Amino acid sequence: MFYPLQISNAYAYSVTRPHQAIAENSHLFVAERGNVLVDPLPFDDATLAQIAELGGVSTVVVLTGDRSSHAQAIAARFGAAVVDRAEHYDGIGAGLTAIRLRDQHRAHEFALHLTESQAVVAGETLAGAPAGALSMAADGKYTDVCKAALGLRRILRVNPERLLVSRGQSVYAGAYQQLYTLLYAKAGADVHRINVDELDFRDERDENTERAQQPQRYTCLDAEVGWAIGARGLGYRVSTLPPGHRFCPLHGHAREEELFYVIDGEPSVRMLSGTIRCRKGDFVALPVGESGTHQLLNDSDAPATVLLLARTEEFESCYYPDSDKLLVDLPAPLDGRSSVLVAAHPQLEYFHGES
Repeated sequence: MFYPLQISNAYAYSVTRPHQAIAENSHLFVAERGNVLVDPLPFDDATLAQIAELGGVSTVVVLTGDRSSHAQAIAARFGAAVVDRAEHYDGIGAGLTAIRLRDQHRAHEFALHLTESQAVVAGETLAGAPAGALSMAADGKYTDVCKAALGLRRILRVNPERLLVSRGQSVYAGAYQQLYTLLYAKAGADVHRINVDELDFRDERDENTERAQQPQRYTCLDAEVGWAIGARGLGYRVSTLPPGHRFCPLHGHAREEELFYVIDGEPSVRMLSGTIRCRKGDFVALPVGESGTHQLLNDSDAPATVLLLARTEEFESCYYPDSDKLLVDLPAPLDGRSSVLVAAHPQLEYFHGES
């Protein structure tokens, strides 16, 4: 039978067969628009009835080659589509997005990203063995094991907290560190280097729900850098702004000092004391507080690409002068929220609204 996970609307099925060293797992993701079943196994009648009670299956995803026959059987039973190939960022359903993985021992390898839960589902690429850790296939199965390890950095890029596997024990906390440890063991120092031409640029609205409804002039192509190469204490990303676009509203940080480095183009940095017109190769320091309050924009007639680097802080607050609002990021969710955005004025007395 499937058992519920501490991930909203997610279930797992596990079995350890005689003479097998590690468990085999399948995962079910329940959604109003259709459930997604990943790497099915031979289910008994009670489990099939449970799947039906949970809403059946709309899509069956095959991440592990030897699950294909089981996938076809259960797809026929529930009238579901079978997905055994996917391109990078393809939407699969139930909040799952494909992560295309390069240079693995099988062609067309991919994993699944469940954004809202910081979870990734992996098939043949990773096993949860030994329990509490992760492993790749035997080195001899790869043309180049170092390149294969570097190909798995696309999973690091999404900063996973949980990693659900089809073989072995899933990692329900600290998945990023476990994966980083594995990749460093396989590829060494190469894990820490990446070129701009290897980054995955995309419209940031596609994965940042806070920006899904933002004005058009705030859209840009964005690529995560830091998480992909093992950075934890510093955050860095590369953004390309089209002409006339802005990266964010004018704001100042209380704790996170930033640095901009212009890779290409002629962007501008608007600050309280004036606007700086930049050129390729410029560094711009953005200290915390009033003097570092800034807005990155592109008022040139060509695209501009900028590296954005900052310290990462668990607790942070930002003030937005143009709109007089205050954003507070919380180290632990409060009332279900990890950040709070409020009007800065009027300033309230300590006992306002209390009885």
